[in-house]
Amino acid sequence: MSNNRHKYFNKLPPFKPDPEHYTRKQRSWKAKEAYETKDDAWEYLNQNPKLKAQGYTVYRCRTCSKWHVGHIANEK
Repeated sequence: MSNNRHKYFNKLPPFKPDPEHYTRKQRSWKAKEAYETKDDAWEYLNQNPKLKAQGYTVYRCRTCSKWHVGHIANEK
């Protein structure tokens, strides 16, 4: 008999990574693009008006202390 029928196929992590630093890609997680300065992040956002129209903004990540472009769920 083959051992293939008892494999565990749900290989998602048992935790939910911080959505401020990671983004969901199909069945895995990927770190968001990090920018060294706020100006670099704004420059990228201004070059992509579609993202700006969708409500994306520039924010500082608490995980890596760099700048990201994206949505912020808990905006203050």
